[in-house]
Amino acid sequence: MPFPRKVAVDGPRVSIEWSDGHASVFSHKRLREACPCALCKGEAPPLGGSAVIPLTVAVPAGVSATRYSMVGRYAIAFAWSDGHTSGIYPYEYLLEMCECEACAKARARQG
Repeated sequence: MPFPRKVAVDGPRVSIEWSDGHASVFSHKRLREACPCALCKGEAPPLGGSAVIPLTVAVPAGVSATRYSMVGRYAIAFAWSDGHTSGIYPYEYLLEMCECEACAKARARQG
């Protein structure tokens, strides 16, 4: 699994340079909307069942990552301009949602 060599949150996008040479890019809004935390994606009720209810409202326009921190050797946590800080983005998850041109073309070919 590649790991980040450089992460940049300033500018119009979040960018990550990976150890295998790949360069991922993400729009701030798309990355914030994809936050995998329980607050954003919801979680199953404590007594079972299938209802998964997110607890946050829509991501505001103009949201941006203000800083990041590495989480062990498996993930990156971002702090957002809307005050949200609880999302932990595993490397695999970030690579799957990469918005670079090469990844977008590969996803389009897959259907």
